[in-house]
Amino acid sequence: MNSSTKVWFHAANPSNSEPGECAFPLKYVVTPFRGEPFAYAATGTPPNWALPPGTEPRYTLYRTKDTSEPIVVLVAQGEVFTVLTPDHQVLAELRLPPAEQWWRPAREIVRPKQPLLRARGASISSIVKSVLYLPFILFEFVIYLLTEGSIVIDPPTRTVWKTTQGFWKRTALKQRIGEPTYRVYGKHLDPRIAYAQSVAGLWLPDRDDER
Repeated sequence: MNSSTKVWFHAANPSNSEPGECAFPLKYVVTPFRGEPFAYAATGTPPNWALPPGTEPRYTLYRTKDTSEPIVVLVAQGEVFTVLTPDHQVLAELRLPPAEQWWRPAREIVRPKQPLLRARGASISSIVKSVLYLPFILFEFVIYLLTEGSIVIDPPTRTVWKTTQGFWKRTALKQRIGEPTYRVYGKHLDPRIAYAQSVAGLWLPDRDDER
C-alpha cells in the first residue's frame, strides 16, 4: 500500500473455509472493501519468536496464510498493546480503555518520536449528527417492525484518532461505532499500526482468547 493513501478496511471473523487453509490458528481477517486481504490475524506469536519480558502474547498479523511473512506482532501488558515488527522494533503502543469506562472511552496510539494520537469513543460531531438522526431512528423502528428485523439503519457515530498538538489536529484513523470498520490516513499513520488497532479493538469483548 502507498503510505499516503486513504483506505477503508475492516477486521472480521474469517469465512468457514479460511481457518482450514491457514498454517496457524486464524482469528480475524483484515480486509479492504475492495481487493485481497491485507492481513490474517492469528492468536499468539510467530514460531520461535522471543516474547519480550513481562508481556503476554496476543496476535500476529501475517501477509499470507502461512507463517513465512509476519507483518506485526501484538503483545500486551494489561490494557496496553505493543505493536512490534518481526525483528522486535517498536512501532507503537495501543492504549485501550478500561472495561468500566463506558462513556466516550479514551484510546491512544503512542509512537516513538511521532505525535500522540488520541480518540474518544464517538466524536462530538458524530454525536451531533446522531441527535439530528433521531427522526430516522423512529423510522428505522417502524421499518424493523414491518420487515421483522431484516433492515437496520445505524446512527452515524464514529471514533476518530487525531494528533493532540497544534491548532490543526490531523486525522489519522476513523472507526465506525458498533463495527470494526476503519479508514486509515496513510500520510499520518503507518497502515500496519492501523491494522493492529483494528484487531486490538476486538480483544476487549473477547478476553477468552488463547494467550
